[in-house]
Amino acid sequence: MEKRKKNAVIRAVEIMKLEFFAKRFNVPVKRLSWALIVSENEDAEVETTAAILIKGDNNIFIDILNDRFMPMMNICGCKTTAYIATFNHVRAGFKFVAGKEEKFLSCDEIESVYRNKIYSPSLNDEAEKLN
Repeated sequence: MEKRKKNAVIRAVEIMKLEFFAKRFNVPVKRLSWALIVSENEDAEVETTAAILIKGDNNIFIDILNDRFMPMMNICGCKTTAYIATFNHVRAGFKFVAGKEEKFLSCDEIESVYRNKIYSPSLNDEAEKLN
């Protein structure tokens, strides 16, 4: 079990690079920056999303945990604001900070989203066990 966690950290660190997302989404790396997307709905509930902004495109961003492009939505009483964030690798994951806004993504969260989307020897070993 400990070996699996160690491998998950290694994969998460490899994934959480702008270069990885540039290749995955076919966007030049120089156009990407770490970000926080803060959405407030009509009931004043706030949700913060770790994301990647695409410089020059104010309408879409990359949602890291959903592994897809998402639109900026300001409809039906919802207000969405994008902030360029600093990004730091900390012991158990990754911390995004933009002013007073913060978001933490654990290595396990990253691993669970991307583990079946990129090749790794452990993925091959798991598939072999299923045969």
